[in-house]
Amino acid sequence: MKKHLSRKAAGADFAVGSFGHFLIWGICSSLSVTVCTIVDALLVGNLTGSSGLAVANISTPVFLFYALIGMTVGIGANVGIARLLGTADIEAANRTFSAVLGLGLILSAAALLPLLFKDAFFAFLGVTKELYPKADSYLTVVMYSAPAFIMYHILSASVRSDSDPVLAAIASGTVIFVNIALDIIFMQVLRLGIIGASASLCIAEALGVLVLLSHFFKKNSLLKLKIALPRKSDIKDFVSNGFGVGSSGFFGAVVMLAFNTLLLRFGASNGALYVAIYGVLYTVGTVPGGIFEGISGALSTVTAFTAGESDIAGIFAVRKRAVLTALIVGGVISLLFAAFPNTLVGFFGIKSTVAATSLRIFAISVVFTGINTVLTAYWQSLGRAGAAGVISLLRSCLFMLALGAVLIPKSGITGLALTYAVTEVLCTAAVIIFSYTAAAKKYVTDKFGAMGRCFESVYAIKTESTFSISADLEGICGEWNIAPRHAFFINFICEEMLLNIIKFALSGGGKTYYISIKLMEKNGDYILRIRDNVARYNPFESDGDEIDSGVLRLIKAKTKYCDYQRKMIFNYLYTVL
Repeated sequence: MKKHLSRKAAGADFAVGSFGHFLIWGICSSLSVTVCTIVDALLVGNLTGSSGLAVANISTPVFLFYALIGMTVGIGANVGIARLLGTADIEAANRTFSAVLGLGLILSAAALLPLLFKDAFFAFLGVTKELYPKADSYLTVVMYSAPAFIMYHILSASVRSDSDPVLAAIASGTVIFVNIALDIIFMQVLRLGIIGASASLCIAEALGVLVLLSHFFKKNSLLKLKIALPRKSDIKDFVSNGFGVGSSGFFGAVVMLAFNTLLLRFGASNGALYVAIYGVLYTVGTVPGGIFEGISGALSTVTAFTAGESDIAGIFAVRKRAVLTALIVGGVISLLFAAFPNTLVGFFGIKSTVAATSLRIFAISVVFTGINTVLTAYWQSLGRAGAAGVISLLRSCLFMLALGAVLIPKSGITGLALTYAVTEVLCTAAVIIFSYTAAAKKYVTDKFGAMGRCFESVYAIKTESTFSISADLEGICGEWNIAPRHAFFINFICEEMLLNIIKFALSGGGKTYYISIKLMEKNGDYILRIRDNVARYNPFESDGDEIDSGVLRLIKAKTKYCDYQRKMIFNYLYTVL
């Protein structure tokens, strides 16, 4: 590694490294609903037949609606939280977190209201007289569990923003394991039928909430568990920032309701079968959808954080990596769906030529879905809620409903599959044109570029790097006409921190360690940020000798502000002179 890198290289290195870490655990976290949906569909389809699978599909928009409520406000709030953490404003980040918790509880209470008028609600969902008994059993449990679905997604987004994607993945794993175990017990052992499928998912989701809550009792968590009533401005910001993802889910639920109705109406005697096949298409589609959600979640967290740090190079580097990842994943899954359609639909207890044909057509949409999902999340994380919302409106509603209204009455379930394929292709063309224009780039650089003078460089963590750091800082301090006493202390802090890390924090394993030095001027103050990629290491809590302890006490005494934070996968030291 070079002794030091350009600011552009420094940003890209940090952002891509963080994205890779959050990507792995983000995908694991996002797959909880996916795996649970698949397991439930497999058991329901094989144990209760096509009518049970039809009920499960009709009911899907309900818990999706609860989940998207949590996702909208949770992701919307955490765009702001991640950005505030990027600026090291921990107090403001906690205010935002408390407000979204309060809003989540209010929405959880409101989500229970459909229980007061179930018959009207079931009719709205398209539940027929024949399906009503099973729908009543399944949906009643789901509706009582609305608070768990909502709070799970709010807490999961917050945990990831607070640099703990591993716990979010553990919570997801808990949901998956408990749901599968209870599915087997409730449906196969206790013979509870379709009610067992809904009960297992709801219990699992509630346990996932408890796992996520444990994060906020950790000593090193930056976000603290405190509930506050949200202000009108908070609600506006949460909904606005989360509208891209949230609206996509809402529009998706609306489309599913509309398409279920069209299939039942125009499918004649095959209506229930077509709805069941639609349920299969939706279910298998949750696999790439869950992966794309994980990619988007990692993108959103890291992009919002780097935006808070005014790291333009990092923003573009993460976008490039996320789009490439979505293309590769989407391409592979599309090929698998197209190659093995009979096998996949057969898993759900359906043996139908038209089902296999529909899945082949549906496979075309997958790779394009990835691009659309990722770029929507990109614009949302940068505060372009309007752009993200337009993309979602076109992709998840307008194009879909317009095409579906023509193709489904004409071609049934194959027309539905073609609707998804054509919609995703058209929207991909539109979103790529929008995202890669000069105007789009200018928006990012103008809004998130450093407002004042800024220097950043990265150095290898080794003793000889002190000479490079000193030379660079002396040059910058001279160029900025910084007072000699401030210049001396800036250099002193950087040198002592590097030597302290070398002395107490390094471990073996052949890993390349580096330290990033960033100096900013803001409102007459000089903000010095030091970032390193060693394991969690707080120098102010280290067991150094008296000399080292004295030096660190001096740094705290001579600065206006001094704070250590562990964020993303790095250590941060902020000082203000």
